[in-house]
Amino acid sequence: MEPPSTPRRRPISMHYPPPSPSSYSLSSHRPTSPPPPSQSPRLTRRPTHQKHKSTSSLSSLAQLNLGGSFAGSSGRETPPPSLGPASSIPHSPSILHSARWEEGTWGMQRSNSISAAAGGQWGAFGVGSSAAAGVGREYEDVQNRTFCKWLNARLEPHGYPPVVDLGVDFSDGTRLIQLVEVLTESSLGRYNQQPYHRVQKMENAVKALERIKEMGVHLTNIGPEDVVDGNRKLILGMIWSLVLRFSIADINEEGSHAKEGLLLWCQRKTAPYNEVDVKDFTRSWQDGLAFCALIHRHRPDLLDYDQLDKRPQAAAHNLAKAFKVAEEHLGIPQLLDVEDVCGTKRPDERSIMTYVAQFFHAFSSRAQAETEARVISNFVEEMSALMLAVHDYERRVTELLSAIDSHLSNWSTSPPTPSHSYAQLFAHRASFVTYQQTLRRSWLKEKSDTRELLANVRNKLRTYGLKGYEPEEGLRVEDVVAKWDELCAAELDRSRTINLMIRRIQEEARTRFADQANALQVSLRRVQGQMAALSDPSESLSAQLDSFHQISSAILPSLSQSLDAVRAAEDACRECEALEAGVDGTCCSADEVGVEVECVQQAIKKRLAFIENQMVARKASSVTPEQLEDFESAFRAFDKDGKNALDLDELAGALSSMGVLEVNLDGVKQVDGLVSFEEYIRLMTERAEDRVTGDKVRSCFRSIAAEKGYVTELDLTRLQLPSSAMRFLQDHMPETAIASEVEPDEEVTDSRQRAVFDYEAFLDNFLE
Repeated sequence: MEPPSTPRRRPISMHYPPPSPSSYSLSSHRPTSPPPPSQSPRLTRRPTHQKHKSTSSLSSLAQLNLGGSFAGSSGRETPPPSLGPASSIPHSPSILHSARWEEGTWGMQRSNSISAAAGGQWGAFGVGSSAAAGVGREYEDVQNRTFCKWLNARLEPHGYPPVVDLGVDFSDGTRLIQLVEVLTESSLGRYNQQPYHRVQKMENAVKALERIKEMGVHLTNIGPEDVVDGNRKLILGMIWSLVLRFSIADINEEGSHAKEGLLLWCQRKTAPYNEVDVKDFTRSWQDGLAFCALIHRHRPDLLDYDQLDKRPQAAAHNLAKAFKVAEEHLGIPQLLDVEDVCGTKRPDERSIMTYVAQFFHAFSSRAQAETEARVISNFVEEMSALMLAVHDYERRVTELLSAIDSHLSNWSTSPPTPSHSYAQLFAHRASFVTYQQTLRRSWLKEKSDTRELLANVRNKLRTYGLKGYEPEEGLRVEDVVAKWDELCAAELDRSRTINLMIRRIQEEARTRFADQANALQVSLRRVQGQMAALSDPSESLSAQLDSFHQISSAILPSLSQSLDAVRAAEDACRECEALEAGVDGTCCSADEVGVEVECVQQAIKKRLAFIENQMVARKASSVTPEQLEDFESAFRAFDKDGKNALDLDELAGALSSMGVLEVNLDGVKQVDGLVSFEEYIRLMTERAEDRVTGDKVRSCFRSIAAEKGYVTELDLTRLQLPSSAMRFLQDHMPETAIASEVEPDEEVTDSRQRAVFDYEAFLDNFLE
């Protein structure tokens, strides 16, 4: 429920009449006491202050056919009462001065055609064909009650007693003056506060009617005498004109004004309610659902429309509920009685419009208040957002500049120096790259975002017509740009320094590697020359052995040390990534130099072994030099690692190559599973007599063939050769056509035994 509004202060001339008749005075002093406690203040609409509103601005009101013809008590149409001849008016100077009876002077002279017409029009708000032929007693009573309540809702908050009957309460003109002063919120000046004479009453009525005309209300067919004489029909018409002027005329809905605008507003607001169909201001409101729909549409918390009884017999209940909710929670005075709406065949249109207009203004005022609150709230929200944006800009710029300063300070205290190793310089470069990919990018984005934030703040301030914002010294965009330029210069200097120092270390590493690799190669060539010089056959074996032992003990260790240095230099190049672009001054790598060193080492070992073997072989007296050469050749072929000894597998291979297929190793000396060259020579010397020769092999094959010139598979089987040797002979000895000459009566066990081989052709491939 909205809080009651504070009663307005009455104009200077508003007051109750003095209690004593003898106190009649034209004084402007009036009591300003508030309304009695029993009278609850009501919401009032502030009237428009425009005093001279032209009648042309109310052209839309002229289309309202809401009036009725004048009718007497019998229902027959009669012209309204007239003032009579001018001679019947008391000759009061004040009246003659202020009231001009000539037509057009007041603009309120009744038309002469009203008496002759079947029906008259009340000013701009007249009778149409759709209205009743006259305003009957029932409609008069309804309008009287409705208009009185409408008036009281405006008079009572100012301390004036309620109006009960318009035909009686306005007769002395004082109440009408009070009404006009309340509606215009301005004083009419001095007037007769307790008039006893008709002339005084007429003066009051003239003053009030003139001010009504000044307000832009077009009055027709009513004069001061109608007010004084209590012509209720004409007074109702006048009050209706005021209702239109102050409650309905300024209603505007989608370009429609007054009645059409009010009707359109009602239709739009009740459109979602299926049971409501507002077509007019009469029968459309009889079931009370239209009133309930208006309330529910704007304040669903006050009324549950879905729970209403929609049956026709519930109309009175719905109306009473709507009237009660409107008065108690919306501040809308109950201008209508329930029976005025649902207890008649056709409710009075003026009364319905007057009451419905209160809903329009109540909700419009609420909507306007909500709009104003929303506008202020939006303004405050925007201002708060702008202030937060300004504070955010200043905070972010301060943090950005502080972070850049701190970073520049760290760089200045830890610069790269020539004494730093590659690992340290590489750490500097890696840190710099990480900074570029993370921190610098975030700063760059922050720099752009703060610039955009400042531009948005300035644009919004310009949009709202507010004072511009300029950051303080040190937080301007120019300050950020200057600091960023300083950062870029420091970045360039640091990057250049790091790269120069890294390239210097890489070049030094490449030079060191090339020098050491070249020096090692020179040493290798010198050793190879010495070895070639010691290979002179004229030198004794013992002298050669001593020279090679000296080379092995003195030179080989230095070669190994030089090779280690080359590999270390190459590792240093690899650590500083100096090998990616190649090394000037050498075309070899540490691995290639290492191969050369290994070749020299193996050559020296083999030469030592050879000399030692030669010396051992020469001690053997039972074999020829050629046999010793064959023995040694077989030994060297299987002594691949140059250790001058053979393991059992290598020994078996060497013996097989010499034609020795089976060896009894029980008497062979072994040291750690290895047979020395000396032991190998001893073993081969013992078996020299069984050595296979070409003549002996050919003689054996001829013996097996029994001088046939070929051998059969059966011949080979009788030898009981190993399966591997048998497969070798079958695969490599060519078959011969002699097989067709086999005698038919010769016993052949299988097809394989019929195959014969040309062993001579086979032996010719292997033997000289």
